[in-house]
Amino acid sequence: MYPWQIIYFVAVVALAAFVLLRSPQGTVGKIMTFMLNWLAPYTSITIAFVAIFQQGFLPALPFFALAGFCFVTFLRRSINTEVK
Repeated sequence: MYPWQIIYFVAVVALAAFVLLRSPQGTVGKIMTFMLNWLAPYTSITIAFVAIFQQGFLPALPFFALAGFCFVTFLRRSINTEVK
């Protein structure tokens, strides 16, 4: 994996861990939720496809897993909080 891929992966995992542990409210919480619902998964999928074409399938697996985790966890959390 390239260094920029590792930096991106660590940054998104750190942001996800922060949101899961702290659950920020207000404008900051909405921005972080938007980032984890939409920006992080689509960027991760794009990076995964770039990794497939340049490096092979194994370096792409963590990015597909990260995208799936963000979609399932944070989209479900945002849907459940809006229903209440």
